[in-house]
Amino acid sequence: MFSESHYILRRILRLLLLPYCYFFLVDWKSCNLSRWQVFKDLIYIFFKLKYYPDNYGPCRLWEKDRKEWKYYYGSTYNSYARRQLRVEVQPYEYIMLFDDKYICEQLCKSIDVRLPESYGIIDGDDDYRFDLRKIFDNADVQKVIIKPIRGHAGRDIYIVKRKGSKLLVQSDACEYDLQKFFLKGQFIVQAVIEQDKAISDISSSSINTIRVVTMLSKSGDVIVVSSSMRFGIGASYVDNWSAGGIAVGIDHQTGTLGKIAYDKHGKEYSHHPVSGIELAGYSIPKWELVLESAKTVQNAFPYYKLLGMDIALSDDGPVLIEVNANSDIVFQEQTSGPLLKNRRVAEAFDEYNLLVNSLQRDVLKNR
Repeated sequence: MFSESHYILRRILRLLLLPYCYFFLVDWKSCNLSRWQVFKDLIYIFFKLKYYPDNYGPCRLWEKDRKEWKYYYGSTYNSYARRQLRVEVQPYEYIMLFDDKYICEQLCKSIDVRLPESYGIIDGDDDYRFDLRKIFDNADVQKVIIKPIRGHAGRDIYIVKRKGSKLLVQSDACEYDLQKFFLKGQFIVQAVIEQDKAISDISSSSINTIRVVTMLSKSGDVIVVSSSMRFGIGASYVDNWSAGGIAVGIDHQTGTLGKIAYDKHGKEYSHHPVSGIELAGYSIPKWELVLESAKTVQNAFPYYKLLGMDIALSDDGPVLIEVNANSDIVFQEQTSGPLLKNRRVAEAFDEYNLLVNSLQRDVLKNR
């Protein structure tokens, strides 16, 4: 847990980083405010709302009435939020259970959720090419996905697939023979999910996942904090923002997509840029089962009360792909809107003393 001096130091460092927000996190081609007004907005957020305004650009706050800003929580990496979360919501000592994909997979095997078929671990220090060939000795195996044990943001993920008598490795848009494939570190090998046709109609190049963020309240209820659907773009086989993907918010009650998707830089899309399918009102199949899977995972880890689940949809239902210990709240608020607009979410955050400023606490008093 952060000490008070550590918290103050982090606030000072964030203050010094305000120019980065100003110059690099605002889409100046879209922003219609003066540079002076944007500067004042960032100062207002930092000192009045008391968090680092790295959400100003992605959430396009310049388009929102300032009275609405209090409903935005901002990043959980901000100093106060991080300090409070570590008290009892996201204790640091448990993070490894989720950051290590193999450990997390083993834990999730004991609960009632469906996982991708796993072929174990390969290691860059061992004969990993031999290990991969052994997996493909099974004639039914046509394609596997390789992910770093401690990876994040979709980096260093590979597809290995059978093509005639050869095994080819796909990395981004490149394909090459397995013999030219070099690995460093440990990787988990899993079967590639055959996703539901309704999802692949929108984007067929990647495995598209639903990010569902849940919180376990003090009364033991699992609250859906936010949810978004992520789609890959072009030849990318991952749907992460960092790989050029887009994401759109989901209505919790109906499982339908929102009107606008966003990429990492805040660019807006009403249609998928490749398939051309309109996103607004598109219904996610088996939505209730998706929520049930996310809640099952959250209930299985009562000692870690705020999690983000990445869930894919196969023809047979939801498949848990990954559990995130530090889900990106700025991403969620950009795609799905401000978290604290949902009174139950605001109440749960207040229960754990997570609300950052007096305006956020007034959200509850004034309703």
